[in-house]
Amino acid sequence: MSSRKGITLGELAKKINAKLNGDPNKEVNGISTLAEAVTNEISFLSRKQYIEDLKKTKASAVIIGEEHKQLARCDTLIGKDAYLLYAKATQIFKEINQERQQQGISKLADISSSARISSDATINSFCKISDNVEIGDHVVVGSGVVIGESTRIGNRSIIRANVSIYHSVTIGDDCIIHAGSVIGSDGLGFARNGEDWEKIEHLGEVILGNNVEVGSNCSIDRGSVGNTFLDDQVKLDNNVHLAHNVHLGRSTVIAANTAIAGSTTLGKNCTVSGACGIIDNLEITDSVHITAGSLVTKSITKPGTYTSGTP
Repeated sequence: MSSRKGITLGELAKKINAKLNGDPNKEVNGISTLAEAVTNEISFLSRKQYIEDLKKTKASAVIIGEEHKQLARCDTLIGKDAYLLYAKATQIFKEINQERQQQGISKLADISSSARISSDATINSFCKISDNVEIGDHVVVGSGVVIGESTRIGNRSIIRANVSIYHSVTIGDDCIIHAGSVIGSDGLGFARNGEDWEKIEHLGEVILGNNVEVGSNCSIDRGSVGNTFLDDQVKLDNNVHLAHNVHLGRSTVIAANTAIAGSTTLGKNCTVSGACGIIDNLEITDSVHITAGSLVTKSITKPGTYTSGTP
């Protein structure tokens, strides 16, 4: 059984900016659900429906909001937004318990002599790094990744195994690209030539801002002319497709199995739930929330929640 490193409640409260009601020297080494947590683990309450689990939990401490703190029978870490505190706590536990990965460049990687790779980047086995690629500080590139020529990857970004990044893609700082995703492929662009189709070459790029996360098996097409653009803090779930020249505004989140057709723009702070479809050449303003299974066929000019099909 592998041992896990711990952290005191006092240290954890300080790191996540929570108020501690309990023993600052008590050590915890993990985080779990209220129902599954055991001694030396913490848990969290973010929804009222789990109050009964709170009463029976074996956790040493619970992250909780001000409105529910009196219900806990154990030590508490208290804040205005318990779910946000939980998110921060998961980052702390990952940091203190993750296995230290060996840095450096694998001898089994195929790297162009013109690539510029930071001395503290990690390139794993069976990667292909093409001409004029730039890879920043503390970047980790997983096994089997292919990176096309003139692509740039910013500092501290993580590219998981078997990702394919085409040429002339820009990925900002602190991004995560999960396994199997393809960034920079051609979109659906063809012109009729009698009974045949004439290919429209895609001459644009894909640009990802900072702190962007792309789930597994996503497909992000490059621009046909102009660029496909994901602003800072955009988050994509698994199996999301973005067609050529799609623009996503800052902090917009797209859930799984959603497809957005070409040249459609979503504003800042939008959320699109799972299994949605958005047709091409639409303008969707800031702070629009689209519920699961919806088909969007017209531009949306006012913030709010929109539903199509099954509410």
